Amino acid sequence: MPKGRSGIITEEFKGKENTAYHDVEKLFKIYRSVNWKMQIKINQVKRHFQLEYGTDVDKFLDSLYQAGMDVDTDLASEKERVESINHSNNFLKLMDESVDLMRKYHPQGERYYWVLYYSYMSAYKAENVEEILDKLEPHCPQLTRVHRTTYFRWRDQAFEAVGSILWGCEGECEKMMKQFSEEFQEV
Repeated sequence: MPKGRSGIITEEFKGKENTAYHDVEKLFKIYRSVNWKMQIKINQVKRHFQLEYGTDVDKFLDSLYQAGMDVDTDLASEKERVESINHSNNFLKLMDESVDLMRKYHPQGERYYWVLYYSYMSAYKAENVEEILDKLEPHCPQLTRVHRTTYFRWRDQAFEAVGSILWGCEGECEKMMKQFSEEFQEV
């Protein structure tokens, strides 16, 4: 069986779609955008609930449950927003859990975590690789300076480590990757 960028490609998944699906770098490139847009959506829903119902979302949902109301029926107009937030949250949770697992158990997990964090996951986007290297320095005290080639090697190895975790849940990941590659662009 041919080896993909970070996993085995089966006959069933060969082709153009599989290349994007197995592209861990592409997932990380949209991570910041998904997170940003999700925060905006959550804020909009919270604001809408406050204006519409005079309370925050959690208190509102608690009161609905206590009254025995069916959220699907009674909040049909909010369902699309809630589903969108849920999809984004699932994407972020899947990525975060995979990175945490890699950080905790991979022999180079701590190092790889900081490479991914400063490159893709922090709210602040570094201007260039040199800025990322500066931020990595405190996490690599045994090195005088992390070189660019070392950074790119560590980054690729981190992608491979996270990819091997992600593709264990192939069906769900494929659906999520397809949805997010259509909805979000790199920021």
